[in-house]
Amino acid sequence: MRKKRFLIHGTNALVFVLVVLGILIVINYIAYKRGGRLDVTQEKLYSVSDQTVKTLQNVNKDIEVLAFFKEIGTDRREFQDLIKEYERRSDKIKVVFIDPDKDPGLAKSYDVNEYGTVVLVSGEQNIKLGLSDLISGGIVKNAEQELTNALIKLSRGIKKTVFFLTGHGERDIKNNAEPDGFGMLSQALADEGYEVKELLLLRESSVPKDNSILVVAGPEKPLLEKEVEAVKKYLEDGGKAVFLVEPQSGNEVVALLKGYGIDLGDNVIIDPSSKLVGGGDVAPIVAQYPIHDITDDFKFATLFPYSRSIDLVDLDGIKTTLIAETSEYSWAEKDLALFDQGVAQKDSDDEPGPLGVAAVAEIGEKTRIAVFGSVDFVSNRFFNFSGNSDFFLNTISWIAGDEELISIRPRMAREGKLAITGDQLKIIFSLTVVVLPVIVLVTGIAVWWKRRNM
Repeated sequence: MRKKRFLIHGTNALVFVLVVLGILIVINYIAYKRGGRLDVTQEKLYSVSDQTVKTLQNVNKDIEVLAFFKEIGTDRREFQDLIKEYERRSDKIKVVFIDPDKDPGLAKSYDVNEYGTVVLVSGEQNIKLGLSDLISGGIVKNAEQELTNALIKLSRGIKKTVFFLTGHGERDIKNNAEPDGFGMLSQALADEGYEVKELLLLRESSVPKDNSILVVAGPEKPLLEKEVEAVKKYLEDGGKAVFLVEPQSGNEVVALLKGYGIDLGDNVIIDPSSKLVGGGDVAPIVAQYPIHDITDDFKFATLFPYSRSIDLVDLDGIKTTLIAETSEYSWAEKDLALFDQGVAQKDSDDEPGPLGVAAVAEIGEKTRIAVFGSVDFVSNRFFNFSGNSDFFLNTISWIAGDEELISIRPRMAREGKLAITGDQLKIIFSLTVVVLPVIVLVTGIAVWWKRRNM
């Protein structure tokens, strides 16, 4: 009798285990075939970014990815995991893995000298990337950003140029070392596929019109009348421009922009509430973004150090929109003489928040203008603060008519740490190594003893 019961229980248990295993195998097979994955990391590190998804959706010609890796290696495995996500989202991406030792001729034809080199080929164009990380043995942490930027460059049929106006004490776009430089901004624009150049209007007679974007960023000396007229002519002819004008500067630029419906206040924005969340009285943190293509689904805070307020002026034929506002606790300090002495206090004639710090204007079908009340927010010091870089690069994409590139760019992996004390470590050790195994053992013995005596 006991034997029969044991046989029945054993058979039931075996059937149950086989059913569960079968279900798991089927689920895994379907997930494998359909590319289903579950990313449980805090920053979705194993999912491609919004920018990558949008870029792949807009790839309209075949791009061959030649991956030069050894047959076995961590870098090859990590790259396979990454590039599978690209292949899954676009049938235009074709990947070929090549062992340089077995096909040295092909490696030589693309001037490949290192394992972990990836060459993206589209027609007669090709872009070579070195993705191997010599320290970890895997691929570099920004591999997705590198791949996506290369796709953007290959997909963009026309090369667009961002011209930074110079000659008035503007910041150096090649300076990566100093906090005030624009080197990081310049590199980010180049990574997005734009050509970045300086423009000395004192020497040139006009702003280049074709596929160009003009950036006037914090001139310390006034623009000459001839230069202002050249900028005005460029905008009237359908030009696209971005202006960054900080307090107590650029009066001639302020006058120019008022003619396009954007009024920069003669003040400094003070926001004591920003100090509580990592900003400062004169570095308002912005988390309010009125509806616009640039701000669609944008959920990151931005920091606008030393900023002036922006208001809109209704003008016929010009559509203006604020795209970033400070908190209700801020105000526009008008007493600049007192401010220069290090004192700021809210008076009855100071405009209360929320205050605009960024705005855009559309004139006709072609002309687009973006205006920021701060220059520092894209300097090397603040460029990577939360959403600053994405916000500015998305604005450039909108200005250039590349709305499909407005997105959140890939994030770098962040090391996760769990801080525990010595006592907590002893408790964890005792629970996992002693208590739980003992409980399981005692329970098993009790069950065995009970069944034995039934």
